[in-house]
Amino acid sequence: MSTFENLRYIKIQKIGEGAYGIIYKAKDVQTEEIVALKKFKLSDNEGVPSCALREISILNQLKHPNIIKLISQIIINKKLHLVMNYYDMDLSEYLKFKHEEYHLKNIIYKILLAVEFIHKRKFIHRDLQPKNIVVKNNEPVIIDFGLSRVLSPNLTAGVTQLWYRAPELLQNCHSYDYAIDMWSIGCIIAEIALNKPLFMGSSESHQFSLIKNIINRDEWFINNSQFAKFNNLFIDLINKLLQIDPSKRITSTQALYHPFFQDQQALIQDKKE
Repeated sequence: MSTFENLRYIKIQKIGEGAYGIIYKAKDVQTEEIVALKKFKLSDNEGVPSCALREISILNQLKHPNIIKLISQIIINKKLHLVMNYYDMDLSEYLKFKHEEYHLKNIIYKILLAVEFIHKRKFIHRDLQPKNIVVKNNEPVIIDFGLSRVLSPNLTAGVTQLWYRAPELLQNCHSYDYAIDMWSIGCIIAEIALNKPLFMGSSESHQFSLIKNIINRDEWFINNSQFAKFNNLFIDLINKLLQIDPSKRITSTQALYHPFFQDQQALIQDKKE
């Protein structure tokens, strides 16, 4: 790699830490653009870490307007960096401000579009949470695919941030599927509605207890005072996502065609015609 390539990006500040890398805000001195750099440490024995190769491979297969774009990969000071688009606000920060209802509905729908795209390509994200969804101009973008994997019969149970972790993961299940992402989506949608996380456990056992205490019957949202102000279609969508039994959870495609999104479906149909 040339000296120029090593000096092309100037790090401005550390902005976060993903599953396998540290994220920096940086400036591209050639284009003057602000970018995000995800740094992986190279091993003397193994070379490029397998987690980095896996994330590069996944991102190269996920070209979608609501999924983070991998611009390039470079080596700086013997460390692999992924160069990606930079966003200065994640969903948790975005929700601190007041927004029009149609903007929030659009964000939910676009998140589901991206998740459907991911699932149709046989990947599970495994770490969907507000901090892994960035927002710009009221458009969401899913980031951090460090924990993402191809669907397989035996997977690690200890994934997803605790507050968004599906019940089957809390019970140490290793044979899960796309339904764990749909549980996370249900938690995120509830958080968008309430402006606070729905389940805030301090441990796996506490988290599971909170879930069981709230979700203790079918259609539990109907009698939940926190959701009294929301319309029945919205309540039904969340109810179908937050099912303790993963086999009863709706898929990303089913969620997109839920009656709650009738306006978005009609708009897409009009564009096709």
